[in-house]
Amino acid sequence: MFHYKAEEEFQSDEMVAIKKICDYRDESIHNHDFVEIVYVIEGSGMHYIDGEEFAVKSGDLLFINYGCTHAFHVDEKLIAYNLMVRVDYFTKNMIKGDNLFYMLALTSFEKIQHEINDKSPLVFFDYYEREEVVQIFKNIELEIKEEMLGKSSILDSYINIILCKVFRKIFVQKDNKDLLIPQDILNYIAEHFKEKITLSDLSQRCFYNPAYFSRLFKKAFNMSFTDYIMEIRLKHCCELLLNSDYTIDKIIEECGFSDRNTFYERFRNKHGCSPSEYRNK
Repeated sequence: MFHYKAEEEFQSDEMVAIKKICDYRDESIHNHDFVEIVYVIEGSGMHYIDGEEFAVKSGDLLFINYGCTHAFHVDEKLIAYNLMVRVDYFTKNMIKGDNLFYMLALTSFEKIQHEINDKSPLVFFDYYEREEVVQIFKNIELEIKEEMLGKSSILDSYINIILCKVFRKIFVQKDNKDLLIPQDILNYIAEHFKEKITLSDLSQRCFYNPAYFSRLFKKAFNMSFTDYIMEIRLKHCCELLLNSDYTIDKIIEECGFSDRNTFYERFRNKHGCSPSEYRNK
C-alpha cells in the first residue's frame, strides 16, 4: 500500500495545498499523513474508505482523515478539487475561542471525523449551493499561488467557511429535522432538475401532504418549490452560457425549460439582461 507523505505534497513552509484534477484516474489503495478534502465538480465514481464503498457524484464533498486507507474508481470523466491540509494546521491555526473551531478543542478533530463516518464520510451540496462552494475552492487555489498580503489569514477564513458548511450539514440537520426538507429529496431535485418535477411527486416521496410540503419548503428556503427549481435551472443556464458554446435553444433544452418565453422572462427578471447579453459581458 502506498503512503503519501506531507513533506512530498506540500512546500516546506506551507500548511495547505490544493490541486484541481481535470482528469481524475483510478487510484489503488493508499493512505496519507494529512487531511484530504475532495470536492467533486463533475462526474461520478466509487470511493473505498477503510473497506466500505461510497458512491460519489457532482456536489459531493469527501472528508478523508489522516491514516484512513482509501482508493478511488472513476465511472466517467471526473473533475475534482483535492484540498490537502496538514494535521497541525487544525491545532495551530484554526482553534480560536472566537470561531467555530473552539468546538474542536472540546471534542477533538478525531471525534468530528467519527461523527461524519457514523453514516458517511461525505456531505452533499445541492445544485443551489455548488457555485458558491466551487468559488471558495477557486479562491483557495488563487491564494496559494499568489504571494499576497494577508495570505495566511485569508486561507484560514476560506478553510473555516468550508468546514463550517460541512459541520452545518452534519449537525444542524440533526438538530432541526422538523424544519428541513429531507436530504434525499434535495439530492433528487439536484439530479433531476432538468426533468418535470412536481410538488405532488416529491411530497409522496417523503410521505407529506402536498400543501404541508409546500409550506415546509417555503420555510426552509424562503421561496416556493417552483422558484427553487427555477433558481437551479437558471444557475445551470449561466454556467453553460459562460463555459460552453451551446446555442441558446440548446441551453434552454439542457436546463429543463419547456417554454421559451418563460425562460427569457425568468432570465431577464433574474439578471436584468438577455442570455446573449449575459454571455457577452
